[in-house]
Amino acid sequence: MTNGTLAMIACPILEDEMIYSILNDPEDKRIYLLRNKNTSTLVPKLEHHNIDYINIDEKDFLKGTVRIADDGYSIVIWMMDLGLHSDPKHLGEAIRDELTRIDGRVDGVALYYGLCGNGLLGIIDWCKESLKTPVTIFKGSDGKICDDCICVPLGGSDNYLKLVRRYPGVMYLTPAMACSQDDFLSSQEMFQGIEMTGMTRDEFMKFMLDLADYKYALKIDTGMGDQEHFQEECERFVKRFNLQLKRLEPEWISTETADRIYSEAKSFLKD
Repeated sequence: MTNGTLAMIACPILEDEMIYSILNDPEDKRIYLLRNKNTSTLVPKLEHHNIDYINIDEKDFLKGTVRIADDGYSIVIWMMDLGLHSDPKHLGEAIRDELTRIDGRVDGVALYYGLCGNGLLGIIDWCKESLKTPVTIFKGSDGKICDDCICVPLGGSDNYLKLVRRYPGVMYLTPAMACSQDDFLSSQEMFQGIEMTGMTRDEFMKFMLDLADYKYALKIDTGMGDQEHFQEECERFVKRFNLQLKRLEPEWISTETADRIYSEAKSFLKD
């Protein structure tokens, strides 16, 4: 039986992998959700899967005024702002700040992120040097940190590179990306300073896709997330940006990185 507290610090685009991890672990656990503005897409998914959770205020938890049970296995979910991706350097600084704030308050941390434009380059080495609490992140079997949210469901960087070679010049759509496409697009670094172009976000996106000769969007069905609306949201995306929709062959999809991050993070806790 596992004893201790695991923190899951997550990007909303990778919350489906986090839910997958929770659902596929049969061990009894308490789930605590830190209430903030970044949980709007997560809460319906938790409820859809009948995952019981205790809602606690983020600020109260960080101030230490909320007690996490010290017996048995507890998970604290802390959702981050998707908008941090608009500036990879700021993303890296923000995640380091939050890890510092939670250091010593939990027994291990699973960081549901990739490198994200190299904003988190060197993050694990920094954690080992700066924190008492062990931290892990999405990695392939070779130990390389996953590049981004597309790399994760492919099982790592090597398969990601193969995918780029097999399907060059396409937009990739996972369930979380498609079903949160407005927020996802708003978070992208490429839209910084867009007001100077005189274009709307969609106009600029179409311009960039045309410039790069993108003609397709590739549906990457992980089997996770909002399956009920995934197809229609993919269709909305391609209609919105004048693309055609393709579906990635199922044999490309892997839960390897999701299984690995959770297993390693849980190993930080006591049996």
